[in-house]
Amino acid sequence: MTETPITQLLTAEKEAKSAAASAPAVRGESLLRPLENFWLWLDRLVERFLPSALNPFGQLGAMANTSLIIALVSGIALLIWYPPSVYQAYAALEKLRTDSWLGQWMRSLHRYSSDGCLFFILLHTARIVCQRRFSGARWLAWVAGIMMLALMWFIGWTGYWLVWDVRAQHAAIGTARFLDVLPIFAEPMSRSFLTNESVPSLLFFLIFFAHMLLPLAIGIGLWMHLMRVNRARLLTGRAMTWWIVGSLALLSALLPAISAVPAEMTVKVQKFTMDWWYLWPLQLTDRLGGGALWALFLFTGLTVLTVPWWMAKRRQTPEWTATVDLSRCFGCTLCGKDCPFNAITMLPREDGRKFEVQSHVNPDLCIGCGVCIGACDSQAINIPVLASHTVEQRLNAWIDATKARGEKPFIAYCCDESAAAFLRVNADGTSPDLPGFRIERVPCIGWVSAVMLERPLTRGVEGILVIACGTTDPVARDGCQWFEQRLVGQRPPAFDPKKADASRIHLVHLDRTRRAELVRVAENFRANPTAPTSPTIRQRALPIFAALGLALGLGTATWLGSTLPYRTPHSPEPELVISFNHHGNIVAPRKLTKEELDARQPQMRAQFNVARERVPVRLRVQVDGQTVHEQSYQAKGISKDGSSIAVVRLPVTSGSHVVQVELNDCGKPDDWSQHWTETVEFKENHLRVVLFDSKDGFSLH
Repeated sequence: MTETPITQLLTAEKEAKSAAASAPAVRGESLLRPLENFWLWLDRLVERFLPSALNPFGQLGAMANTSLIIALVSGIALLIWYPPSVYQAYAALEKLRTDSWLGQWMRSLHRYSSDGCLFFILLHTARIVCQRRFSGARWLAWVAGIMMLALMWFIGWTGYWLVWDVRAQHAAIGTARFLDVLPIFAEPMSRSFLTNESVPSLLFFLIFFAHMLLPLAIGIGLWMHLMRVNRARLLTGRAMTWWIVGSLALLSALLPAISAVPAEMTVKVQKFTMDWWYLWPLQLTDRLGGGALWALFLFTGLTVLTVPWWMAKRRQTPEWTATVDLSRCFGCTLCGKDCPFNAITMLPREDGRKFEVQSHVNPDLCIGCGVCIGACDSQAINIPVLASHTVEQRLNAWIDATKARGEKPFIAYCCDESAAAFLRVNADGTSPDLPGFRIERVPCIGWVSAVMLERPLTRGVEGILVIACGTTDPVARDGCQWFEQRLVGQRPPAFDPKKADASRIHLVHLDRTRRAELVRVAENFRANPTAPTSPTIRQRALPIFAALGLALGLGTATWLGSTLPYRTPHSPEPELVISFNHHGNIVAPRKLTKEELDARQPQMRAQFNVARERVPVRLRVQVDGQTVHEQSYQAKGISKDGSSIAVVRLPVTSGSHVVQVELNDCGKPDDWSQHWTETVEFKENHLRVVLFDSKDGFSLH
């Protein structure tokens, strides 16, 4: 019995429903979707005045890379004026500020381009999160990106050491507090930052060396970040590059970056301005101990790095991964060229047919965007849940049924990230929101091949409406571009105007925030399918003013983040700091008991037990005759045979006080072998530091 068009349609719909599967979802999608709409609204606002190629919010990653290149070039140029010495750095930069306009401008350019780089990376990360483009095959790009973000921050953190002002002082002390938890140093690093004289010049040079070499690792990170992306846009175009360079150059000339007050290790500064893009951790390092810092940073780091796994509700099912039907594959290589994410490679032919190569899809890299399907005229490659030949059968049945009822059929291919994502779709593919249209949802309009346009038109469709997402930063990257080029015959497989009327195909770019506009466009298209699209006409002056406004806004954000005030948690009360690194005496040999001798082998029965262990060093501090601190400090090392180390901070009142410091290194209760007494003047916001070493004894700073 021959099936009627209605029966064919119902059968095809039943098969489609049984094969349907939802795309991978992430946790918090209900929150991220509105946030994504903000970015889409921002794109629409910018592109009312500027072409999408000049929309900064659609190329944030490339803008970050361009800013990084500017920072690298200006940093290398700064070596002409900068000496990597803790004793000369601050004075050299101050001399640069007063004596060389070019050098000061170069320094400012280096700072603002570094700030801009981090600013754009953060914006890029925020947009990626809102678009939920971090799970599945994109996990490597996410992990590499987060590691580059951390590395970029650390490079900037070390860069502020090299100025050796009060910002560098706090960065150094915070770093020391962080590292002192690790048992890798002979003595706590924080002892090196008690006085100006104790700051090691070698450590400063190592920081300079790291600051110069670590940017090389950024190149490796970028390679990992983009290795799964086909035709990656590493840098901005010429016009946008000139805007970035010009904006940073002007900002550097008008608002030069200068140093804070010089570092004084015995001064407690209450407030200063700082670069919050890189120095924000001072809020933590100035207030938390080393253990809390490690716990916080490790927990935060692991949480952020593992976002692709704990944020994903479910993995992409195999039905959403492209597969190849070798019997239809002609080895044309178009699918591999068009794939946005390097998921398709061409391998030697395995089925013995005359073609040299065949398509192979790596399921671990495929995101199910369907762009490869639009590149395949023979329908050899498909997403099982949305196979083009199955969709074509459903459309043919619906077209025939619609024409049999005496109605005019219209088709709407709808990108899942477009305004059509919110359409209510009935079981037969129609929608009350777009009456008269057959709705076919696709992951990207790049899925729509030339034959999926030509064949419905030749079968009697009145018009095809193609609803794409926005033109800026589409989820499937090149899908929209490839579709447009195929439609006008610029990219194979191209639409053949001899087979069907191209004027009955209407392409519109409507993001998820433009639902009302979608309904209006659909109504107009049904009324007149062949009406030409009216291009948007921009006045010449508007793009210039819009670009200047954007440059001003982004430049202001960059500058504000680099010069906001910061208040330290330090009390203005003076402090007395005592520190020593001193060996206690070796523990005296002890005569073994008869039981201990009997327990040993005959050849090991020495009369005395000789140990390497040293006695603890006791410290007693008196202020105006009153004991304010007394404590024993164990020797370092597994065998307790190293030196005893202490750093003690004691608050005192302002004014003159008699300070007495005593050390006991022999283990006898009242044998204080090292003494120091002096009248010391204490001032607010100042430290008085008493250091002891075995060679030079006590010294006051």
